[in-house]
Amino acid sequence: MTLPRTDVPQVTARWYEDPDDAPADTRRAPHPSRTRAWASAWSTLTTERILEHHHLHLADPATGNAETVSFFLTTADGSPYWTSQETDAGLPPVWPGRVLYAGSPHAEYSGAGTATAAMATATTRAGLDLAARLGASALVHPGLDQDQADRLTAAARAAGASQALDLATDVAWTRTLGPTLDQWWQGMPSRQRRDIRRRWRRGTEAGLVLDPLTTSRGILDMVPAFAPLAAGTADRHGTRLYGSDMFEQLLAVPGTVLLAARHDGRLVGGIYGWLYDGCLYLWASGLDYDHPLAPLAYTWLMCESARWAIDQGAILIDAGRANHLAKARLGHRPRILRTVVHLIGHQPATERALRRLSERLGDQAAPHLPTAARW
Repeated sequence: MTLPRTDVPQVTARWYEDPDDAPADTRRAPHPSRTRAWASAWSTLTTERILEHHHLHLADPATGNAETVSFFLTTADGSPYWTSQETDAGLPPVWPGRVLYAGSPHAEYSGAGTATAAMATATTRAGLDLAARLGASALVHPGLDQDQADRLTAAARAAGASQALDLATDVAWTRTLGPTLDQWWQGMPSRQRRDIRRRWRRGTEAGLVLDPLTTSRGILDMVPAFAPLAAGTADRHGTRLYGSDMFEQLLAVPGTVLLAARHDGRLVGGIYGWLYDGCLYLWASGLDYDHPLAPLAYTWLMCESARWAIDQGAILIDAGRANHLAKARLGHRPRILRTVVHLIGHQPATERALRRLSERLGDQAAPHLPTAARW
């Protein structure tokens, strides 16, 4: 499909079928999921049922900003992560038809094309045009901070979009590491620290050993064993989130690591993520629940991940989303993430369902958020 240029004042916008064909971005991607490697990998996946992908390169000569925004068209139920949110909220599927995502809900953070108001306007106009051409029921920008959400909703109003919703949908959990593990321990709530240290020590004394795999060959060799554990762990929470294709294709993202917990050589659990620009991002975890050490393995892995990150010189750790209680116990701090939805046409039932989804997810997160937090 040939897509037109959709320039706005000061910003030029051109479409590409492959992200690597677009001109270079002027800034390093702020997160692993904003890299070209992530966009290229996601374009080939099958676990998320991607019908089409298109990549918009934006350039603003006035500010020097240039970056690429990737759009992925899925079936109504084509994104396992979005389905997991519906499952967590106890709601039936929200979307009445195809959905165009700017990035993927599987990526913790999004926000490409929102650096300035002019960029957000170009992103919105091009995305709405693409959604209409592809017959999508909605254009969805997940994983946003409040500033990014504000720019996109303002751009939607300026573009005359029929409906733009700014909804809280998720919580990311992060914390600083400090130069030593002792300082990391001190960053935990005092009432939890003793129990967590005890569980970490018990796991170590029982023979759990961390095997950090950082080469493509090493990780690829481990995927057949790790992928079923990650899928099984997600299944226990009601949704099949991961497929082996994800772990194989995302190897190209800079800093990929699989932190494997072994006992006598056997894989007990692992966490797949990225060490990127001084932050360890933990993305997908899996446990062998049939192993006798499984009850200790998650806490042990989270502690060992911090220890390994400190040894690598990292200053931050991002523990991902969901599992609020466990991450709060480890001293991580919540960061509310927002989703901006542009509904294509008049869809009052979809709007009500989306607001209900946000409300129910907020009710679940509320006990773990500061009292004054805005959901």
